[in-house]
Amino acid sequence: MPGPDAVVLDLDGVLVDSEERWDEARRELVAERGGTWKDGATEAMLGMSAPEWSAYVRDELGVDLPAPEIDAAVVERLLAGYRRGLPLLPGAEAGVAPRSTATLTLAPAVTSASLTVSGSPGVETFT
Repeated sequence: MPGPDAVVLDLDGVLVDSEERWDEARRELVAERGGTWKDGATEAMLGMSAPEWSAYVRDELGVDLPAPEIDAAVVERLLAGYRRGLPLLPGAEAGVAPRSTATLTLAPAVTSASLTVSGSPGVETFT
């Protein structure tokens, strides 16, 4: 039986320990834009979609930008951090490396409206 032509891998929390990086990027934006980080904000945003947490950052933390711009600004910070060093989870490289040498297309799955899947315009690739 032939194998698949492509594999989509969940990036956040499966390959990359991303929660701290997302939190850091949001906190930086809130501070830069004169908002106020509240106790419990990190926990409140866990599991939210990009439109939901962006609206939360605007409405609850006082960032004076439209939600889509908040998402884009946070993702820009997140990607800059990933370029400095990708926080891979234990076993991530071993789980992906054998497959990357095959004739498969590998793509990360993410929840942000500002990130796109491999092969799409604006894609960011991390190695």
